[in-house]
Amino acid sequence: MIDVTRAARNQRIRLYFKRYALHFVIGGIFLVLTNYLALEIPGRVGLAIEGMQNGVDLAGIKDHAIWIIGLAIGAGIARILSRVYIFNAGRLVEYDLRNELFEHLAKLNLSWFSSMSTGDITSRVSNDVNFVRLLYAIAYLHVINTVVAYALALNKMVALDWKLTLFCLIPYPIIFIGVRFIIHKLFKQTKIVQTELSKISSRVQENLTGIQVIKTYTLEGREISRFKALNENFVEENIKLVTIRGGLQATMTLLSGAGTLVILLVGANWVVAGNLSVGQFVEFNGYVVALAFPTMGLGWVLSVWNRGIAAFDRILEVLFTKPTIEDPAEPVAIPRPAVSGQISFEGVSFAYDQSDAISDFSVEIPAGSKVAIVGRTGSGKSTLVGLLARLFDPQHGRILVDGVDIRDLELRRHRARLGVVPQDPFLFSMTIRNNVRFGYDAQLDDPEFSRLSEDSADPTLKVLAKAGLDQDISSFPQGIETQVGERGITLSGGQKQRVTIARALLVEPSILILDDALSSVDNQTEQEILDHLDEVMDARTTIFITHRFSALSRMDRILVVDEGRLVEQGTHEELLAFGGVYAELNEHQKLKEELEG
Repeated sequence: MIDVTRAARNQRIRLYFKRYALHFVIGGIFLVLTNYLALEIPGRVGLAIEGMQNGVDLAGIKDHAIWIIGLAIGAGIARILSRVYIFNAGRLVEYDLRNELFEHLAKLNLSWFSSMSTGDITSRVSNDVNFVRLLYAIAYLHVINTVVAYALALNKMVALDWKLTLFCLIPYPIIFIGVRFIIHKLFKQTKIVQTELSKISSRVQENLTGIQVIKTYTLEGREISRFKALNENFVEENIKLVTIRGGLQATMTLLSGAGTLVILLVGANWVVAGNLSVGQFVEFNGYVVALAFPTMGLGWVLSVWNRGIAAFDRILEVLFTKPTIEDPAEPVAIPRPAVSGQISFEGVSFAYDQSDAISDFSVEIPAGSKVAIVGRTGSGKSTLVGLLARLFDPQHGRILVDGVDIRDLELRRHRARLGVVPQDPFLFSMTIRNNVRFGYDAQLDDPEFSRLSEDSADPTLKVLAKAGLDQDISSFPQGIETQVGERGITLSGGQKQRVTIARALLVEPSILILDDALSSVDNQTEQEILDHLDEVMDARTTIFITHRFSALSRMDRILVVDEGRLVEQGTHEELLAFGGVYAELNEHQKLKEELEG
């Protein structure tokens, strides 16, 4: 994970302040007005008391009372407006930051996601962004409010009696030394708590996703115990955080109370000695009381600030992570209709960490041909698909489509030419229709894909028929509008695979990739689906990855991969006659089918 420097973080914090500077400035102006009006009230109270001592009539007292009411109403209105502008600015920062974070996540490499838990990522997008909002809204408001309140109040206090003001400020330096120590501990503990919260989010996400496995193995009790342990750690760390916050709040309360104590001890003696009038004493005390809330609130604000800074660091760790798979500076433009689908692997090598997955792989796949890739588990078949889709780039060699290195093509354009049916079929929590049209709808408004046209009442039904799911659709409660649930949980494995096949076919790809896409159906259903797909495969380049051999006689050529290397190639009959790796795999497959039968 990227380390975030203080300078980089502060620069990004200033960026959002500048973006909504008008909101913050207007809100700050209303805060100044709020404090100005509120701090006029003690002076009016002091004048009223002085007036009563001097025997002013009731009408004069009423005038002061009307002024006090008016000042209070004005301060209240200004306070509301200050919060409207500042809190709205905080919400706008939250909106922008969450959008930027999600957009950046969409650009990051698959390898990054494999190193991060889903719960941790979710926590950063939701909880941490919310804490940053509080940093901009709550922290800014109270910091400005405290600074303005102290500036105005101290000015009035000094005007009344500068010596008494100095007495009130004596405890401040001593207490602020303790505050600095507490803030440092608060920042460290806040990061620990947010990390523990991410662990809980990850555990919940993982358990809900794998609930079927948990129930199948009756592991509910174990998972509950593990969650309780995580929750206990979270509570323990939170208790430590609350204790530190309590110490900070108590310190700020002590600071506020110290000023009141000085007024009572010193100010009362000065009143008795005749050095300070009762009206001045009440007015001075009013200013000290008015500073009590900003002072105590500052302790809470420092807590919010540190929590927001810790959250900002966690968000910037993601935003500062650079994707390595990006569009070229000057992409080669190839109109979609001109794409024929010729594929060339030239000396391609790729490794996950230090483990080689593909080694010096070279092959030519003619446009419009049907090519199968077979091999043992972990031989690198799916890695080749990922490289062709440019989900990751090879460390050596290059991959060309129609003679152009795919790294010289715009990512969106290149991937739009591919129809990939993954080994693990993934469906979204939406209807069958929307799942099938997931990529298609996004391309309808793009001029480059204008050849996509609805040549029937609903092309979705047409591709579902080609995928062999049309008969199943009629048995669903709402037909094609049936909701499939999270990750397609309401469908069988075979049905999910056929929906993903239909999704790939609907975008009319130039290159169709079936990555073990029929593993969840029986041999008979596989043959039926392939019968439907024969016409589709004849019209485009097709790469067919499978662990079954019954369908390979349909292929123009078979590539045999072993330990990331191309070891054999030829037709089904040629490879059987050769008696190498392919023949061995074929015998193993036959034995397996006999045992299962």
